[in-house]
Amino acid sequence: MTYKIQLIKNVFLGLIILGFAEKVWAHVEIEAEDYFFPLEPVINFCKMADQCQHDFVAICGQDSLGISRMFNDNCDLYEYNCDEKKQYRHVKMDVCKYEIAVAE
Repeated sequence: MTYKIQLIKNVFLGLIILGFAEKVWAHVEIEAEDYFFPLEPVINFCKMADQCQHDFVAICGQDSLGISRMFNDNCDLYEYNCDEKKQYRHVKMDVCKYEIAVAE
């Protein structure tokens, strides 16, 4: 009987330790993801703006904080990033649905 009680205690203790280990491991993965995501190469938007030819095809841009806005074209996005020291990227038009609705 004592053997069964000891076995149950060991299984229960093992489950508790696994639960803590899972929580610690999940926290480590989140920290690693947050650490590696921002390490993108720096883009020289000023140089790109100087070499760009305007085509006036509206695009949607979004920065690393998730803030989106419309631009006249890619050149406008490059110029804005250069002048304002921002990092907007060209994304799908669906991201700027609110801006499109307001413009209409």
